[in-house]
Amino acid sequence: MRVSCPVLSFAALLLAADAGPIWAQEALTAANMAPSLLLPSCPPPAQLEFKVTGELHRDVPGFTEGLEVHDGKLYESTGNVFGDTRINVIDRRTGKVTALRNDRHSYFGEGLTFFGGRLYQMSWREHRVFVFDPEGHPLEELRNPREGWGLTHDASRLIASDGSSQLFFLSPRDFGTLGSVTARYGNQEVPNLNELEYVDGAIWANVFEDWQVLRIAPATGCVLGVADLHGLYDRLTPAEKAKVDADSNFVLNGIAHDPASGQFILTGKYWPVLFTGRFVEK
Repeated sequence: MRVSCPVLSFAALLLAADAGPIWAQEALTAANMAPSLLLPSCPPPAQLEFKVTGELHRDVPGFTEGLEVHDGKLYESTGNVFGDTRINVIDRRTGKVTALRNDRHSYFGEGLTFFGGRLYQMSWREHRVFVFDPEGHPLEELRNPREGWGLTHDASRLIASDGSSQLFFLSPRDFGTLGSVTARYGNQEVPNLNELEYVDGAIWANVFEDWQVLRIAPATGCVLGVADLHGLYDRLTPAEKAKVDADSNFVLNGIAHDPASGQFILTGKYWPVLFTGRFVEK
């Protein structure tokens, strides 16, 4: 989902989980969730923090929906809010943004990932999945039966979110569903999963309209770690904060991982800066 609307934040869910059964159940009802009673409760997640090691100031903003490092280059998929649907390459030294593709308003761009030398980009509500070569030339189009939000992959499957608590494992050949898992904190489902990145056997996920990033076990859906990213906002200059505060849609979104350095790159929708760093346990 791309247009900002009131939702129960993951932070509120954490408070609800510790506030006793009545309040917890009310919070679950308000978020249209239900406890996963048939599954064993997940252990408490590790509390993480993001240690910033660098900042990259981009010359052109984008409504970031997908972010990924491939062959040392930083790729971004944008939605056509305050701009066009594009696939960008962001120079990691200068911040210069170059459009690999600009599809303007023909669809709403969402998550992207490289798999098997092919670039996959989802649309939001159009149920379309575009497959390009690394230069952005169209190869084929697949169908997504759900809304498209975040997209990543493991060694053999694509992994997608649709804004719910579900993560879907998909065939790179035809986008067919191979399985799914429910993200859970304790025994409560975690809704609004958004941008994704698969790193070292775990799925990292943004939560829509929230400052938390989650580390999720793909086999069980258990939240293994929670990082509060409010500190990124504190690092913005007054001018940058004014840009981020200009619209409620300009939320934290975008997780990339550079396997060469082991570092993550984080940003938000229409943010003028990207942050490089590492997640560490508190």
